[in-house]
Order: sequence, then C-alpha cells, then structure tokens
Amino acid sequence: MLEKEERLLMQDADEVRRNAEAIREMKLTTAVRNGVVKGRKRGMRRVYSYGAGLAAFAAAAVFITWSIIGSPLTKQEDTKLEQTASSDSVTSFDLFAPIGARDKGFAAAVQQNLLKPIKQGVEKDGYRIDVAGAVSDGRRAYIMFSVQNHTKHGASPIPDSLKFGDDEAPSVRAEAKNVRNGNLLPGETGYYVYSTNLAASANYSHDATLSVKVWDTVSQYYAKGLDISFNLDTSMLSGQEHVYHPEGALTIDGQTINVSQVQFTPLGTYVDLKYDPSNTKQIFKVISPVLIGKSGDKIEKLYYPEIISNDNTQATLWYKNSSIDQMETTSLKVFGIGAVEKDRLKIVIDLKKREIISAPDDKLQLLPPEQKDGAGEINFYRKVEHAQAENNFGMSLSDTFTDASGKKYKRQPLNKLATTGTSYSTKTDIMEDYYFYYFGEEAADYPQPLTIEVKKYWIPVMETQSIQITP
Repeated sequence: MLEKEERLLMQDADEVRRNAEAIREMKLTTAVRNGVVKGRKRGMRRVYSYGAGLAAFAAAAVFITWSIIGSPLTKQEDTKLEQTASSDSVTSFDLFAPIGARDKGFAAAVQQNLLKPIKQGVEKDGYRIDVAGAVSDGRRAYIMFSVQNHTKHGASPIPDSLKFGDDEAPSVRAEAKNVRNGNLLPGETGYYVYSTNLAASANYSHDATLSVKVWDTVSQYYAKGLDISFNLDTSMLSGQEHVYHPEGALTIDGQTINVSQVQFTPLGTYVDLKYDPSNTKQIFKVISPVLIGKSGDKIEKLYYPEIISNDNTQATLWYKNSSIDQMETTSLKVFGIGAVEKDRLKIVIDLKKREIISAPDDKLQLLPPEQKDGAGEINFYRKVEHAQAENNFGMSLSDTFTDASGKKYKRQPLNKLATTGTSYSTKTDIMEDYYFYYFGEEAADYPQPLTIEVKKYWIPVMETQSIQITP
C-alpha cells in the first residue's frame, strides 16, 4: 500500500514529460515516464537502496512518534457513513476543468460534455468528501471529487481504492491530479480527479465506491472510512466507440508483434499489442509508435502514446482523442523495439574474481571497487551510444541469485546509501546505466559463478515497420 500512496502523492512529476514537441518524425518519441525529456536537456533517474540498519532506525523513529501521539490505527473506524447531497459550490465541473491541461482523457471528457453528475458526499473527523461526477469508456475511469478540511491541521487526501461491487479497479498507474496543491491547509477545499485504468475484459458492476483516506500532517494518522457509493456504468460510452481487429502483424528483427485490437472511444484511442510467444527475443518496448490517418491528401498523425499496460506478453498504447478514426485508413508505424534474446536474460559473474562471464550484451562492465566498498558489493555500469535516449529505461535485476550448485539466495540489504540510475542525453543520444547489487559478505565463498536473472534491459533495435489497423 505504501508504494501506491507514494505514487499518488508524487504523480505530478510524471506529467511534465507529455509536453515535448519536435519536428522530425523520428524525434517525436515517447517521453520517459519518470523524468523530463525536453529539447536537449539531460535527465537522471535514481533509486536509493537503504540498508537494514537504516530501516531499523526509521522503524524506531516511527515507534517513538506513535508512542507520543498515538498509533495511526487508533482512529480507524469501519462504520458506514450516511451520504448526503453535495453543494454546487464544491461540485461544479468548472472547478475541476483546469486539470484537463494535464490529462488528455479528462480534457476530452470536459470538451465533449461527457461527465455524469454524482453530487454525493460524506463527512467524518472534520473532513467532507464530495464526488462531483464521473465518466468511463470501459478502459479508463475518471472520478472528480473535492475535499474540505474543517480541522485545525494540514491534510493530505489520498484515494484508497475504486471498487465496482466486489471488484477493485487496478491501482497500477492510478493517480489523483489536483487543481492546486495536494496538501490542504485548515479551512481549505481541494479539487481532484482520480483516474485509473480498467481491465478490458472485466464486466464491472454499476455499483461504484470511491474510498478516500486523509492524512493529518500534525496528528500523523489517517482518517479512513470516507467511502462514497454511486452508480457508474463503465460502458456508458459504448455507443460512441469503434473497435477493429486488424489482420496481419508487425515483424521487427524477426520478432512478431500482433495488433490484437484497436479501440476508438471519446476519451482516446487504445492499441492493444500482443507479443508472439514463439519470439526468440523478449520485447520490452516498441520505439516511437505513431498512428497515421489518411483521407485522400489529408494526413493526421498521433504521437506520444501513454503505455497504460505493459508486461512480457503484451502492451497497450493510449493516444489522445482525435478525429483520426473518421479517416479512410489508419496505420500504426513503429521505428524499432527494445528487446533482448530470451536465453541471454541473465548476468553470470565470478564474484571472487570480480569478473563478468556473460551478460545480455558486451557493454556491461564492473566499476572498480571503491575503498569503502565491502565484499559482495558490485557496481554494474554500461554505456550505450545511439541509444534512442528518449525511449530508454534502466536495467532491472532479480532480487534473488543462484550459485554454481543451483542454490538460491536473496539479495542482501546494505547499511549505507547506494545509487542505481540511468542518465541520458538527447543531444548526444548516449545512455549510461548504473546498477548497484549487494550479494552479501559471504557470497564470494559460494560456489562460483553466481547468476542473476535480468528483468529489464535496454537494447534498441531500429527497424521501421507499419501495419494498417483499420479497414
């Protein structure tokens, strides 16, 4: 749950990436999700690993705090609150409209007057939550809500869940954008739009419930049980959508990518990709996918899709709403893939000799150990030129490894700060990847070599291919 809360509180950093514009088609690529790619600026993404000692200190600090002011659980109640009608002063759709500048789907809903009024709210512990309205196209849902802070303390509202009957909507990539600051001072009212992706195959109930909890920044506890129930038909826009199932597939570097479905809705265009199980390479990403609509001499192009679903078998690209589905033909054009041979998705290292035996490519190196580095600490490094830097992502490794006898071990925590991250330059198109891994003090005595599974690894393969996706 902590990861979900942090994601919701830090979401605004993700949105900046959507604003970059370029001229040449090859430069019109997807911005990196956790950074800013604009012009020729340089970005850096870092993740800090904290050791067990630091974690223990933090736990002790939390215990001391809770001992003084009371546990966050002391004010949790499960009693159902009575819903009442909301005031127009906190549910007018105009109050939420500014968020459309940062969310193309919500902007489309506002522009087309698709929002369904709800105007129901609950009050508890000095907070009033009102749901103003909602909209869904079956693939995404948007819920507008306001929070009034009638307490004497600062407050930070966080959507806890969105349920349809007994089914909870996916929380991955869910976010709550706000009109101003997410933190509310005493007496303030905040306006938020919660958005989440929906499972395309799910048959959701119309009985929706939004659960919101509010963090008291002084008393350090969550006010929970702020649940508002309302009717929301996730297929409310089905009469305004067009769905196609293209024939054929993209073949890039011998790898097959099937376009299983294209769905045009009033909130956007969804392109569902399926990676053929027989592919010899694991595809992690398609590079610079562009939708191209043509009618006679008229051409319209859609860039910058958001990847709203992605794993080792499939991906869903979401483009902004446009009139492209009204054109005679629409095609999907991609400029390559980020992919690695499946049998090379591992790093084999002799820790005693500090030597890499095999890796997904020959660019991976071990940085020389620093004097303060202990046994079992490894700093991986790789530099990639012609990296398609605006599309890249950092490597990700498994938290477990095996020794030469096949025995499995868990990656160890470290009692100091260590940096893992990716730097990239759109000017030079160079990417540098850093990854710290701590095997443990005794790992050099394990039967060598040691093997780590690779979860993600950026190797761009540039090859332009297109497929027509509408009749």
